[in-house]
Amino acid sequence: MKKRGIFLFVLVLLLVTGCGNKVKEVGSLDNFRYITTEKGLSVEDNMSSYTADYLKGALIAKNDDLTIEMVVYDTSDNASKVQDGHVSSFANMKSTNNVIKKDSGKNYYKYTMITNGYYLVTSRIDNTLIFTKTLLESKEMVDNILENMGY
Repeated sequence: MKKRGIFLFVLVLLLVTGCGNKVKEVGSLDNFRYITTEKGLSVEDNMSSYTADYLKGALIAKNDDLTIEMVVYDTSDNASKVQDGHVSSFANMKSTNNVIKKDSGKNYYKYTMITNGYYLVTSRIDNTLIFTKTLLESKEMVDNILENMGY
């Protein structure tokens, strides 16, 4: 009887959590502009910073303490490749006292790292990517922006 109860508990837990196949809704550049502007950041089109033809749009939001960017790619594979590059570059900043968190589902991957007084984030949903490398003091604002965006 005890084994059956444990089995049922695990089964219910897997059904509730979706077995890692959770899907997130893609955010838009317009929503990114709205949320970051509401937080007091100035927002600019950032397409001129890129030469890749697989980009569909890019915005950069910043103030004196923070720069955060959202880019829309033509495919989720291209966004994933760029995100892999972010994660690799973050690895170069690792120290002995860093905190790394990862979250993934069917259509998203989020990687955060706190190291050497910096907060680094790359968060992808399908073909969109939001990323920043900022001082740890801006962590709360970054997390709030990401939460409001669903990232």
